Amino acid sequence: MHETGPENLSALRWKIRALQTRPSGGEVAQTLMLGDAAIDGALPWGGLKRGGLHEIGGDGSAGCGFHAGLLSRTAGRDGRILWCHPVAMVRETGLPYGPGLAAFGLTAGQFLFVRAKKSVDVLWAMEEGLRSGGLAAVVGDGIAPDFTATRRLQLAAEASETPAFILLPPGSAAKAEPLSAALTRWRIHARPGRAMRWRAELRRCRGGTPGEWIVEWYEQALHFRVAEALAGRATAG
Repeated sequence: MHETGPENLSALRWKIRALQTRPSGGEVAQTLMLGDAAIDGALPWGGLKRGGLHEIGGDGSAGCGFHAGLLSRTAGRDGRILWCHPVAMVRETGLPYGPGLAAFGLTAGQFLFVRAKKSVDVLWAMEEGLRSGGLAAVVGDGIAPDFTATRRLQLAAEASETPAFILLPPGSAAKAEPLSAALTRWRIHARPGRAMRWRAELRRCRGGTPGEWIVEWYEQALHFRVAEALAGRATAG
């Protein structure tokens, strides 16, 4: 755990560069595929665009579970992930649960957790991580940045071809959605009966249209699968 602020930006830069593990011997795929043709085919990139910013909100831990699946798809078992969040949130909810991450094929050693005093510090830590070009993914947890901030993150993600994820604060779904430069915005809702089953609502998609699915995590193969495409909602064309 690292508590950080603007005064120790140099130390954070050094730490990120020391953890760079981008795979060698081939180009990284530009698309982050979820693993099911029904949902990947509904997105204009054939999945999520890797060099882009994606926002996730939802019911309690539901969004976190869906997000963990996305991290698994992009980072695999050894890619490094920078996870940034405000101090107040860490004190309230703690760090992501290790055994829970294991169900998605992730290990605690893949994560660099940065605890920041203010949301603005979370944003610059994310941007620094993206611009390093050596991380598998960058996460900002518990923040709701404005359009200017999301635009900066989108540009940094695009330049480095690194996916960036924002986990919106709990309760944000009930508020008016702010203008954002993120490529996609998701709302994730838990489904009864299964620990890793959600209603995934694609609220906004650049170049596409909204869609909604019942999605499960297939633990044996580490990918998503669509149990049901909900009626009455269009998918991307």
